[in-house]
Amino acid sequence: MKKLKKIFQSTIAKVVSLVLALGFLLSIFLFFDFYKRQIYKIKGYYWVYKGDKAFKKRDLSNAIFCYEKGIKLHPKHYRAMYNLANIYVVYEDYYSALKNYEKALLIRPDYEVARIDYAIILSQTYKTDEAIEQYKKVIANKPKFIKIPFLVDNKKSYAYNRGVAYYNMGIAYRTKSLLAGLNPQKSYHYLQKAGESYEEAVDILKSYNSNYNLGLIHQLLRNTNQAGYYYCKAIEKDPFQYEAHFNLAVLLSDTKNYEAAAEEFKKAGLLLDSKGDSVKTKYIYDVLSNVNQKIAINKDEKYFKKLKEKEEKPQYKAGKLVIDFEGKKDDEFSRSFKYCAGREIFVGD
Repeated sequence: MKKLKKIFQSTIAKVVSLVLALGFLLSIFLFFDFYKRQIYKIKGYYWVYKGDKAFKKRDLSNAIFCYEKGIKLHPKHYRAMYNLANIYVVYEDYYSALKNYEKALLIRPDYEVARIDYAIILSQTYKTDEAIEQYKKVIANKPKFIKIPFLVDNKKSYAYNRGVAYYNMGIAYRTKSLLAGLNPQKSYHYLQKAGESYEEAVDILKSYNSNYNLGLIHQLLRNTNQAGYYYCKAIEKDPFQYEAHFNLAVLLSDTKNYEAAAEEFKKAGLLLDSKGDSVKTKYIYDVLSNVNQKIAINKDEKYFKKLKEKEEKPQYKAGKLVIDFEGKKDDEFSRSFKYCAGREIFVGD
């Protein structure tokens, strides 16, 4: 009886195994294309993985080979298409870059980083209107917010992407303003649109670049107070960028605030000198010399006396100016980089 039971159990097990094997073979026969796609997908992931490794090592030609092979096996791998587009940008093959950005966005339309980069290349290839439309799509996108502590918070990345889209849209509108130079009304209109975009970017990003560019737009629109205010905000964000100091100095000089202008020209010159840019430094000091002449003409002897009392003694190392920004807290020169010379003059609206 026991032997019969064992034989029966063994037979049942074999039958079940046979049925499962036949079922598996039948499923392969019926769903051959599905299994084939899965095998190709696995191979595709392998080649994309190799492409990622080559990309990190800056072995770009090998990365292109691996990504293209991976995409051929797994045609919906949008991240590989995005990385491939970025590599083509490095090679300045913008046609191939745009093609791969477009393919990635067809598969995943809410891929905001890819859409922003796509729009930037559209702008660089003089397709400004198309670029602006892409930025508007990023701004209009309303993703579902997911927040997992210490892991995911896409609400912050969404806000940042919107800020970047507004900032780059400001650049695009400013480009359109330049291209419409022969039509003053159009040029003015696009400058205003650029200003609106930068204002949104400032609210979100609160960065040096967004404040500086908004100041520049207001300066071009001859909104003196607003221009000065945003240059000051830019200097607060990053006091070691010469452009904001220089443009603020120009603005102050135009409004005949020559003393404050001279201070800002001096800062811009020292910053450029510390970077070893002798050509621009010479130009700024030539301008500074002209401003000092205007101060002299206005017979501001007290100012020159004050300058002499506070005269800096810059140090040079290997022929290059070295600025000690880590000096004492009461050091007048270091402290002068922490506030805007025009703050008492310019008031934001």
